[in-house]
Amino acid sequence: MATTSTEDERSLREDREAPRDRGLWRDLVAYWILGLCNNYGYVVMLTAAHDILKELGGGDHGDDGKSMMLDPFAGNSTLLRNGDPAAFAYEKRPCNKLSTGAILLADILPALSIKLVASFLPLWKHVRVAGCVSLAAAGFLLVAFATSDWVLFLGVICTFFSSGLGEATFLAYASYFNKNVISTWSSGTGGAGVIGSLSYTGLTAAGLSPKATMLVMLVVPALEACSFWVLL
Repeated sequence: MATTSTEDERSLREDREAPRDRGLWRDLVAYWILGLCNNYGYVVMLTAAHDILKELGGGDHGDDGKSMMLDPFAGNSTLLRNGDPAAFAYEKRPCNKLSTGAILLADILPALSIKLVASFLPLWKHVRVAGCVSLAAAGFLLVAFATSDWVLFLGVICTFFSSGLGEATFLAYASYFNKNVISTWSSGTGGAGVIGSLSYTGLTAAGLSPKATMLVMLVVPALEACSFWVLL
């Protein structure tokens, strides 16, 4: 009787775990894509921070229109006008009126705030994922069409708020699947660092403007939605 009871318990436990392992490869691939898409906007915003601020500010700014010129006939460096024939070497440091560190600050605060409170909220997965996708798309659109600083930073905040909410949601939802989805999620987030930076650099190197590049990247929130509602 004891053996029969043990076998029944084992069979019941296997029946409970079986649905989690059905379509295991789909779950693993879906979580890899979700990890990639969730962190993709985060990486792109940090990679494009200088370009975004430069385009909004109308270009690089030096010291009152002057550049540092080195005069070989003087004992020290002197400020000379651009194009002065007496200049021996030319050095200019491109910079923006607004520091790129502001982009990083706009990243940390919303992402940290949502991660602190999301664990205490109900796991309404469909509502949360819809919010993540909408915020990510809104972030790319706002950054692409920004005409002022506050619109730009609103777009950045939307992107990072989406990333923080997505991380809290997908990791909590992972408890319903095979434990190995955590590994593929981690792999996807790591891949976002490489794929995100290379894709932005490649598109801009191919001749696309930062604005056009942001619009092209709207495919990422769409891919995230398909991975969750179709593939997973």
